[in-house]
Amino acid sequence: MDVHRRLLTEDQSYAGVRADIENLAGLYGGGGSVAGRSGVTQIPVVVHVVWNTAAQNISDAQIASQIDVLNRDFRRVNPDVNGTPAPFLPLTADARVEFALATTDPHGAATSGIERRQTTVASFGADDAVKSQATGGMDAWPADSYLNIWACQLGGGLLGYAQFPGGPAATDGVVILQSAFGTTGTAAPPFHLGRTATHEIGHWLNLNHIWGDDGTGCSGTDNVADTPNQGGPNTGQPSFPHISCSNGPNGDMFMNYMDYVDDPAMFMFTAGQVARMQACLDGPRASIGTGTGGTGGTGATPRQSSSPVVAWGANRLDVFVLGTDRALYHKAWNGTAWAPSATAYEGQGGIGTSAPQAVSWAPNRLDVFVTGTDSGLFHKWWNGTAWGPSLTGYEALGGLCVGDPRAVAWGPNRLDVFVVGTDRGLYHKWWNGSAWGPSLTGYEAMGGICLGQPEAVAWGANRLDVFVIGTDHALYHKWWDGTAWGPSLTGYERLGGICTSSPKAVAWGPNRLDVFVTGTDGALYHKWWDGAKWGPSNDGFERLGGICVGEVEAVSWAPNRLDLFVIGTDSALYHKAWNGSAWSPSLTGFENLGGISTSRPRATAWAPNRLDVFVTGTNGALFHKAWNGTAWSPSVSGYESLGGVVSCF
Repeated sequence: MDVHRRLLTEDQSYAGVRADIENLAGLYGGGGSVAGRSGVTQIPVVVHVVWNTAAQNISDAQIASQIDVLNRDFRRVNPDVNGTPAPFLPLTADARVEFALATTDPHGAATSGIERRQTTVASFGADDAVKSQATGGMDAWPADSYLNIWACQLGGGLLGYAQFPGGPAATDGVVILQSAFGTTGTAAPPFHLGRTATHEIGHWLNLNHIWGDDGTGCSGTDNVADTPNQGGPNTGQPSFPHISCSNGPNGDMFMNYMDYVDDPAMFMFTAGQVARMQACLDGPRASIGTGTGGTGGTGATPRQSSSPVVAWGANRLDVFVLGTDRALYHKAWNGTAWAPSATAYEGQGGIGTSAPQAVSWAPNRLDVFVTGTDSGLFHKWWNGTAWGPSLTGYEALGGLCVGDPRAVAWGPNRLDVFVVGTDRGLYHKWWNGSAWGPSLTGYEAMGGICLGQPEAVAWGANRLDVFVIGTDHALYHKWWDGTAWGPSLTGYERLGGICTSSPKAVAWGPNRLDVFVTGTDGALYHKWWDGAKWGPSNDGFERLGGICVGEVEAVSWAPNRLDLFVIGTDSALYHKAWNGSAWSPSLTGFENLGGISTSRPRATAWAPNRLDVFVTGTNGALFHKAWNGTAWSPSVSGYESLGGVVSCF
């Protein structure tokens, strides 16, 4: 809480960010949202050991013991959870979070997930000095990809401290006293069971102290409904029941990890706390732990450019099309069935002149953009309960737009939208959580003369990469690094090529980009950014073969995994995939998925090894096929008809 209050005074934006995070947490805690992550989230960890005396240079074994504790505690497989008093035992829950030492560092090199430094600093405090090389500590690894843990000597009786989500990336993580870390080595009773790290990582996942941080009063709250109100922290090893704040007969939940009791006395999270942690993982920490199961250290939530097809959670799909009346129509897969039915659509009004573009920045949240007959940009949204401004209404965002808009959401309640204007220049507007910038109907001019549509992706929070085709048919790139546009507001980096399609970009991890275009020979071409340079060269491309008609589709369901879809000259759908080491079925080969398509393919991946692909057929209807990890459904060359007569998709 000292760190939290310090950040409130140091950073004017921090309060607003924290308010947004709490609003999202409130949706989950109230049952208004369902966690977007299915299964278990595995978080890559880096441990920075900062030591002054040899005894403080804790062993790899001590670090491993701490990771083991975290995995037991957060999965509710710690044996002492069975000691939870009977009234509270039904409230205990599996947080569905696991931890693993990173095996890849921020530069892509192999790592043990442990780094060490001897320091001249005898002991550290809660001022974040341990988190900086310049002040005797060690710098953080990218906080959107790793949980940073600093193990060091702390002074003043401090066991550890954490930074809530929403604070500066450079200081994001937890700090633990070396003698309260793990279960062996220097770990000393009564803080010898690794629970200090469990507690602090609870804060890192947005849990508050169980007593609500109001001193010893009864007016505070931890914003979790199933934890009893209590009058201040408990210490030592209390006896059950311990009653305060008229919370009898069961009293304080002092055995909760978010109290201050000794390690042997704490052993549970509640379902309400798990909901808050899942809200954090879907919101402010959406980029972490969605990659290679916690072992790659580079997993990030793909924040791809908008599409008529979007998946905001496991086994959930939303599809938007324009009908023959140019109105917007919508259908959704809820995990069991299509709604309103397999071949029916929900009418959403409007008269559109572009393919609808949808993004999702949180579970059960959708934002849809379309160009209107006045060439202005229009917006509508689903807030989890209702469509805004109404089922058939739209918010007018102004502008004179040519073709499809592109939108991307790099964080909760954040949207960036790019359009091409009538002068063929690129224009940008953004939603910051409370207002449109630069104004409701205004745009930031970003220069250029663009052919076709722009493409935008985000590989991390407050990071954007935008690609366009110039009048010389070469690929051009610009980026937002969190502070400024590069190479300048109106400038572009030239990436070469002679392109006959709009670019399609995918970001499967931090500081990683893959871009695809078609060339003058109709073949598919690829280039990539590996975090340091463009491959195969700054202006070169890898030829992937084929004779492609129209635009390319690309998705990623895991780090170093890509799936590409194109339409061939026979109007059939074709597919190829990168498995991390090679292209399949071959460098220049494609898998024929059949059909006679009249639209570009649209695809999304809502889980590892899961793909959903959509095209329109010769009868104007929408068709769908899916990869379930083993086989194509309904068959390699077959499709499920989703009905309708689609004019734009």
